[in-house]
Amino acid sequence: MADELWLFIVAGGAALLGLALAFGLIMENRARALKAMAGAFLVAICAGAFGVFVSSQPTTAPQRSSGPDGSQYDLPARPSDQNAIPGQQNDTP
Repeated sequence: MADELWLFIVAGGAALLGLALAFGLIMENRARALKAMAGAFLVAICAGAFGVFVSSQPTTAPQRSSGPDGSQYDLPARPSDQNAIPGQQNDTP
C-alpha cells in the first residue's frame, strides 16, 4: 500500500508540473507548444515501449538463493576456508 501511495505522489507531482509547463507554453506560443508537447508524448511512448520490452526479457543471470542444505557453498563465490585467511591459519594438523 505504501509503495502505491509513493508512486501516486511522485507521478502526480510530475503530472502537475507537466500540466503547469504545458499551460505556460500554450499561453506564450500555441504552435510551438503543440510541437513541443507532441515531441514529449512521442518520447514518452517510446520510453514506455522500451520499458515494456526490457521487462519482458529474461534475466541476464540466474538467481539462486541459498538453502538450508548448504547449497550456497556450491556457488562459484563461496566463502573462503578459515585456513585461507592470512594471519589466522590453524597450525595444528
